[in-house]
Formats: sequence, structure tokens, C-alpha cells
Amino acid sequence: MGRILAPLACLVASASAGANSLLKHDSFSTVHSVSTGCRQACSELSSSFGPAFHWPQNDNFTIWDAKQQEVHPACRVEPSSANDVASILRILVDHWCYFSVKGGGHSRNPGDSNSLGGVTVDLDRLSSVDILEGGTQARVGGGATTIQVYEALETQNLSFVGGRVGSVGVGGFILGGGTSPFSNKYGWSLDNVYEYEVVLANGTITIASETNNPDLYFALRGGGNNFGIVTTFTVRAFPQGPLFTSMTTYAANQSNQVLEKVYDLWTDEQLASDKAMGYDLYYTYISESDEFTLSGTQRYGKAVRSPSVFRSIDRIPTLSRSTSIGPMSQVVDGTDSMGTTRHLFATLSVAPSRSLLSKGLKIFEEEVEGIKGVAGLIPNFICYPLQKNAIAAMAQRGGNALGIDREDPLIIILISTAWSKKSDDVAVNQMTANVVKRLNATANDLGVANRYKYINYASAAQTSAIFPGYGNKNVERLVSIQKAVDPRGIFTSKGLWRGFVKLL
Repeated sequence: MGRILAPLACLVASASAGANSLLKHDSFSTVHSVSTGCRQACSELSSSFGPAFHWPQNDNFTIWDAKQQEVHPACRVEPSSANDVASILRILVDHWCYFSVKGGGHSRNPGDSNSLGGVTVDLDRLSSVDILEGGTQARVGGGATTIQVYEALETQNLSFVGGRVGSVGVGGFILGGGTSPFSNKYGWSLDNVYEYEVVLANGTITIASETNNPDLYFALRGGGNNFGIVTTFTVRAFPQGPLFTSMTTYAANQSNQVLEKVYDLWTDEQLASDKAMGYDLYYTYISESDEFTLSGTQRYGKAVRSPSVFRSIDRIPTLSRSTSIGPMSQVVDGTDSMGTTRHLFATLSVAPSRSLLSKGLKIFEEEVEGIKGVAGLIPNFICYPLQKNAIAAMAQRGGNALGIDREDPLIIILISTAWSKKSDDVAVNQMTANVVKRLNATANDLGVANRYKYINYASAAQTSAIFPGYGNKNVERLVSIQKAVDPRGIFTSKGLWRGFVKLL
């Protein structure tokens, strides 16, 4: 089961652009030429940051995705404060040097969090977690990872709206949305941030909250890396003890029964109203046995063994079941391979549809059949709900930028594939493009398609469709805010940090 869960980093209209664009940086060499400006910037940073500065030839820097591990920056620097980030940004802009910012480093494209020939700004030293306001808030450094925050809060029997994978950085996770096992009760992570400390393109350090710079506060709630570098998040903290987790796998002849019960968990008003409940569904190809396996992860936010909300699905015979009651840090503390495995995500969102679940698994199976020879292949079809409670929470504190304007649940689908060799990139790209294209067509035929696509799961081919999925009104507002805080376009596709999903 651990191998099934490993590729999930938290838990498509443009897919027709084709498989070759899924990894948008394929045309770049991982050994990128270094500009004169970047050489000068690195020299200045070396003088200013001493042991927190690293030339690549003397650096043992490791990052999650092998495609980013293959990238060679001109240099890397590790700030320890917002003032450090401001100084670095001024130097980079003065010398017009490209850069990337690394939080946890779970992005999947060169240039996202490791710079091609520019400067990698590594926020690893900005990882402190301070408990505030009698345990109702926590101030979290922009370079902290999910497990670091869970572990720090658990010393006080607290938690936060964090993700499913411990090594994921909270920075990118929160700025893109932040789906969580706690979302059915508290909403997504971006709706549980009270304040952002952010360094703008001109080196200014500012605070954004509901009452201070409310436009920037709105933009940072879903707008990704388009507005500045967030150095601190002040987030909701809440009492939380050990919770129940159960992971199950099923035989092929049980699939329809499982899908029926999972659909009920996600759509039945009475079941879904239990805010402690969460359920993630996985369909995975296991190369060792040459078979597809359906599995599920039950989560319940209390130390209750065999919660009644799962009673119906628990009647279905399983191939395997592992259960535990423990803290979130234990649940997310999987072993991630670093820098050796290649990863590709793609996503779409749909209204709940029992038919789409069955058809989706069949589409996935048919497309994966064509790439079974890919070395180290671990493809996953993953889905879970954005529940009504979480959607309602999106209206808090002025609302977020995602534009999810509905009362009923959405189902978030992630196609997550891991593999070993660069020579298989094209095959994995093509498979993913085919799955997404066919899923979109099926969703449209069934009348359950939705424009929203979760930015943190998007493939590079989907980037042009992410912000239009937020709706015209929100896009216009985001563009206006971006131009106001970054008039030189430092954080745009024509600026200095061109990685990840660009608004402009």
C-alpha cells in the first residue's frame, strides 16, 4: 500500500494541446546557460550570505522530482528571514537574473522550484512554527514542510489544515488551495490563513490580511506564485488528538460494490455531514503483479476504531486492511524517494457521478495498458471530494480566488504517475494526455464537467486553463492586483520567476 500512496503529493481543456506540452520545459536543456547578470548576482550573494550560499559544484542539494534534480542553477541561496529574502530579491532584480523559489520542492517541472541557470532561492531555513493566541493560531515559516508543522503543533495537542504527504512544503500547498484530511470540517488550507508576510517584487515586506491589504490577501488565496514570496503564514490551529486511518485494497470483482459505497460517502447528506470523515479512492497499476488494484484510505478525525460512517463499505470483503490510531505526523510520514523518480500530475474536477467513476477507471486502465513496459511505472487514478462544508468555508474572510460558486460537492481527480527514466517521458506524457482528454469528453457527455482545476495538481499543458477556471471576474481582479504589486512583471511569464502556473 505504501507504493500506491507514494506519488500523491497532498491528494483539462488544454490537454488537447498534446502530450509534448505536458512537460512544458522539455525543450530546455537541464544544463542552462548562465547569463552575465546571474554570474554577477551569484557573486554578490556569495559575499553577502557566506555559508548560506552554495555554488552548484559544491552543493549536495536534493529535490523531490528527478526532472528538477537534473536542473543546474547558477547558484543556490538559503535566506533565514524576510529581510534576507528582500535583499536577495533586490539583487536578482538589479542584475535581471532568473530565479526559482523552493519551499518543500514538490513541483514537477524544471524552473518551478529549482532554477535553470538562474538562482534557486531555497526557503528551507524559514521553517519555524510558533504557536499563538492561546493555541488558536500558528505562525509558520514559508519553507516549512507539512510534517514539520504537524509535529510542532502536536506537542500541544493541536493541528492545522495540512496535507496528506509529509515532505510537501506548506508554501505552495497553501497558495494553490491546500486540500486536507481536515477539509470536511475546516475547509481548504487557503481559507484558514489569517495573515501572510510577503516580500514583493521591489523588496518591500508587507502584511496581507482581511483588514490589511485585503486585495493582496484575496489574491494569495489561490493565486499561486504570481504576487511575491510568502515568508510566513499565520494559520488556524485547533485541538486535535490521534485520529483513525484505515487503508484497504479490494479484488477486481468487488470494484462495483466499492464504487457504490464510495459514491454514497461523498454524496449522501447524512454521511457527508459527519465532518470528521474523509475518504480517498485510488486505482493503481502494480507492475510486479501486472494488475490494477482498487484501494481506499479512510480517515476519521477522532480516536474511534471502526467509525460508524464507514460501516457500509466495511462490509465489503478486502484483500488487505491496515488500521491505525495515531497523530497526523505518523499518518503522513511516508518515505519519499528524493531526486530519483520522475513525476507527472494532471487534474480535472467533476460533479459527483457514479457513472463517471466506472468509466474513468476503465479509461485509465486502457491507456496504462499501452505503457506497461515503462521502467519504475506507478500510475494512479486518485479522487476525493471537495465537500459542501469546504465549499461553504470558501466564503470566509472575503472569499478566495478559486471561483467555486456552487453548493453541491465537486470530485477532484488526480492522474499521478511516477517512473524512472527520461527516455520514457514521452510515453507517460502521451498516456496522461489521453486519459485527461477522454475523461473530459466523458464528463461533458454526462453533463458533470466543471471548469475548476486544482492548480497544485495541474500538468504544464493545463496551465493556460487554470485561471480561466476561476471565472472572468476573479481573473480580472487577480490581474489588476498582480499589476499593482508587481508593475515590472517580475513574477510573470515574461519576468524572472517563470516557473509554476503564471497568471500573466
